[in-house]
Amino acid sequence: MNRKRRIRLTYPEAKAEKFAIEEAAAAYGVECAVFNVREAKDQLSSLLDRAAKGEQIVVTSDGQPKAMIVRYRPIIRGAPWTSLRAFRERYPISKEDSTQLIREERDSGY
Repeated sequence: MNRKRRIRLTYPEAKAEKFAIEEAAAAYGVECAVFNVREAKDQLSSLLDRAAKGEQIVVTSDGQPKAMIVRYRPIIRGAPWTSLRAFRERYPISKEDSTQLIREERDSGY
């Protein structure tokens, strides 16, 4: 018995703006559901479950998009850590004398 509650929009323009938001997202190949603040507040736990599954949800206030609920993905910044041992194995120390190499580099004028 899953009855879908019908929630009345506050003014007719809000319905038109909801479709405009969905169309704009579809133009970029992104599907999203649009809810006003009152609907989002009433259905927050189910919206969070939908977002966890990968759906994008836009929350509007007065017909204007104000927020988006998306799946959480941690942001990892910087280069991945490599150990000093791996670095040394990748760039082994040369047994040759570097004097000649430095002299050629210096004399070439870079």
